[in-house]
Amino acid sequence: MGNTVKIMFSAVTHTGSSNTVNSDRIYANGKFIHPSAADYAQISLESVDSKFFFALSGNMEDSESGISLMNDLKRFHQKSMSSSKNINVKLDELVQCVEQASNLIYSLSLGENGSGERKPNFAGILIDEGNIAAVNLGSYRIYKLEGDTFKLFVNDYKRAERLLKMGIISDEQAELLADQQKAMMEESRKTVKKSDIYSVKSGVTYLVCSTGLSDAVDEDDLYDALASGKDPDQIAGELVMEAVGNGSQEDVSALVIRITDAQSEEDYMPGPKTIQYKPSPVRAPARPAAQTPVSARKVPVDTGRIVSVIVLVFLAAAVVLGGYKLWTMLNPEAKNASADDGGSDLSNDDTLLPADESSISEDTDGAGSDTDGETAEGTGQDSGEASENTEDTGNEERIYTVQPGDMLMTIAKKFYGDESKYTLIMEANDIKDPNKISVGQPLIIPPAE
Repeated sequence: MGNTVKIMFSAVTHTGSSNTVNSDRIYANGKFIHPSAADYAQISLESVDSKFFFALSGNMEDSESGISLMNDLKRFHQKSMSSSKNINVKLDELVQCVEQASNLIYSLSLGENGSGERKPNFAGILIDEGNIAAVNLGSYRIYKLEGDTFKLFVNDYKRAERLLKMGIISDEQAELLADQQKAMMEESRKTVKKSDIYSVKSGVTYLVCSTGLSDAVDEDDLYDALASGKDPDQIAGELVMEAVGNGSQEDVSALVIRITDAQSEEDYMPGPKTIQYKPSPVRAPARPAAQTPVSARKVPVDTGRIVSVIVLVFLAAAVVLGGYKLWTMLNPEAKNASADDGGSDLSNDDTLLPADESSISEDTDGAGSDTDGETAEGTGQDSGEASENTEDTGNEERIYTVQPGDMLMTIAKKFYGDESKYTLIMEANDIKDPNKISVGQPLIIPPAE
């Protein structure tokens, strides 16, 4: 199964100091956490698959009307797991699912007396066939740590603070930029946003957190925790307890997702999956023993394709050889040339012999026919090109085919032994410019005067 990834996941949630009921809901790839009145709840898993879905929501449930985003997310996840649609389509479907529940919750809150406006929040991560993307609503955050780069995965509302720390902008510019971003955030608080789509990479860690965590813990501390190399269990537990210790009044939740490897599912033996509900404070459970690294998969050799290629090569060679034979039968010049040299262009097994330009000997007596024969037979050189490029028409003239690198002077040297007699060839072929001859052009070689 391709595009599989191995992940380590841990989620911890704690009720805020001003709340009696925890409104945060955690969806962990098919499992739920409904902590309600529990102070502390935790879920951990380690698994390998090609598709994962993790989400954190707040104020997205209404028991009286029966509205439950968690139930909608479960249906979305089941449909997504069995669907062959690409991640772009699934991401849009998730946005619609969150928007529908958010609009219903918001509408109900407007008619409530004394309870005030409820503010739905959502943050979810979708992993599908080697790709990863996120959806965000409200003030819940999704952070991404890749190497030394630490930033918000969906919308960077703390950009002004980062630029100020880097010394890129002044205090006045940072304050102005922060005010603009806050105004934009308030305006788009009810808008469901989605991230770009990225390839899943080993070693990248994601943190999904509630407002109670992001407001109570400094961003530098979030970075230090994710970059510490500790297990997701420890990171999530320590961040939540730090926020609680800092007096967070809102519900505090942290989901830590670490991409540990990309491998084949059939070669992986997953560790135990645990769901734990514990009173605060609780030390995070130890991580299961490390698994033995999987070996590389062997790719089978496609012998059928190799055989097909060999057959095609033989067929192509047969077509070329057959075409050449047909050409020599239909072309009078080639037929005569083949007859004159006794069929020296072909060997006994009808295989074409390589041509050699040196097989054309110098004609010192003006006729050249006897000398050519001696060169082909006496020296052992291939006479194929001589018979292919010249045609014996008696004592009157010859036909020569221009070869690459030929000039009229070198052709005159071959047949007359005298470069200055190139004018005879020009006159016989009505050539005006001795430099304008082309490869493959047949030339009449007249007798020497």
